[in-house]
Amino acid sequence: MSWESYEGGYERTRDKNLIRVLLEDLKENAFWVQFVAPNFRSGPTILLEVEKSRLLFDLPRPWDPLLEQARVVYRDKNHIMHSFRVRIIETDTEEKLVITSYPREIYRLERRAYYRISVPEGSKAIFKYRDQEYVADIIDISGSGMAILTKKGDTLNVGDEIQDITLNLMVSTGKPFGEPVRIARARIVREQPRNRGRKLYGIHFLIEKEKDREALIKYTLKRELEMRKVGC
Repeated sequence: MSWESYEGGYERTRDKNLIRVLLEDLKENAFWVQFVAPNFRSGPTILLEVEKSRLLFDLPRPWDPLLEQARVVYRDKNHIMHSFRVRIIETDTEEKLVITSYPREIYRLERRAYYRISVPEGSKAIFKYRDQEYVADIIDISGSGMAILTKKGDTLNVGDEIQDITLNLMVSTGKPFGEPVRIARARIVREQPRNRGRKLYGIHFLIEKEKDREALIKYTLKRELEMRKVGC
């Protein structure tokens, strides 16, 4: 199951198994959805049933009974925007249902669109590069990458990979984020000189399975809540 890059900062999947998983997740979690078309946006509603070739939604208000096609939009539990196109097969006013076609593809904002969040002092990245172990300060992080500040004299080459990455993250000063986050591989994508001989590096995580990214997403959400508490 996979996503592919698409235009406009989106990813797209046509994987039938992944589409089924996403739709079942949409139904089971009762995420709010809206139907969007030119000059029309429905009220929020939920997906009630996922059939082999149809979807059944609770009839929203307002609703356009003449609507023939629309894009269904929603945010998942990680607040990532998803959308898919459907054809309106029937509006059943007695059963209060909107029956649509089954989507062939689903779009979402790219994982890079996960917002980057600053981290407290004490957050460290430990990794291997060219068979040596390095320790660097983490400056900010997202679900797709991070910025690190290396020690004086430590130099990495843009385009190379780092491996066996352990992230010891702090939610706030003196408050660690549970267990360390581990990532197998990442790529160095940019370099910026800093003061006192140190360098800032942009790191892109090479994560193949989305479940391996969950800890990063949980951290960014928890960190954001902590920042709100103290009015950052």
